[in-house]
Amino acid sequence: MATASESRVQAACFTLWQTNGYNDGSRTFSGNDHDFGNNNWSNGRASNNDANSGKNTCGFRVFMYDGVSYGGQSYYLQANSNDSDFGNNSFSNKATSLNGF
Repeated sequence: MATASESRVQAACFTLWQTNGYNDGSRTFSGNDHDFGNNNWSNGRASNNDANSGKNTCGFRVFMYDGVSYGGQSYYLQANSNDSDFGNNSFSNKATSLNGF
């Protein structure tokens, strides 16, 4: 049985973009995603290991990982924050999974 926090419905509040400066394809998330392997950007291109900027309008931190199932190097965006260039934090083209919802 799911706990209250696991069963809560989240608004789509976390968006990643293909290139820095919030450009090109985007993808918005409303929950955890353990593997970007089958995800595509809004422009139809594969999104795995291809994120370079993001906005977090959620009221909580969201973590990105360079491995599937939340493994490997991680980087997070604080609640209600954004990062226009993941390269400044050594996380360009690395996101493979995310959690925090």
